[in-house]
Amino acid sequence: MYARTIKDRELNFQVSGLLWNRSLVMRDVETNSLWSHLLGKAMRGEFKGIELKILPGVMTTWSEWCLRHPRTTLLGMSRTTRSYREALWKKPRQFVYGVHLGADRPSPAVALKRLQEEPVFNFESAGHLVLVTAGEKGTRARAFNRKLKGGVSSFSAAGQGVMTDDRTFSRWDVATGECLEGKLKGTVLTILPGTLSFRSAWQEFFPEGRIFE
Repeated sequence: MYARTIKDRELNFQVSGLLWNRSLVMRDVETNSLWSHLLGKAMRGEFKGIELKILPGVMTTWSEWCLRHPRTTLLGMSRTTRSYREALWKKPRQFVYGVHLGADRPSPAVALKRLQEEPVFNFESAGHLVLVTAGEKGTRARAFNRKLKGGVSSFSAAGQGVMTDDRTFSRWDVATGECLEGKLKGTVLTILPGTLSFRSAWQEFFPEGRIFE
């Protein structure tokens, strides 16, 4: 997910109909610049070389989102397929959850199969201390920075929807990164931008980024 303002100029994006390395290419209506959807970077046109600001988001199910945000609204769009979810969770080895640290930077990813087996996953990559949490069967995923005031913590699952840290044994919400009980109650982990991707696409765009199997 990206902010669509560049130099105080609001852009509107469309699917260009083109592919680059078998991945979607976006086009902004205002300048016809072409943008990589995985890099968030203009590859051709007036804005060539410019990167969109990445906004943290969450991959989740509609039922879980409604549970946490009962007054939410939904952007209704036409559907072209009903098999996306089925294909995704039946073939987890084809997908990764990538932690997007920016274009031209080593960006790590965790295999979806690994998240299904280990839904609270700690790792370090290129100096970044990362936590990725996942819901049942990997149907939800979010990335966090493991650095906290006073040091770095590792986290482990402690029941449905809850995890604990290894320094204070406080209890945290796995989806929001908020500390619910304990010494660090009220603290919220910093969210890192992450995205679901085909494994092959992530490897193509981030060849230096390690994939944790």
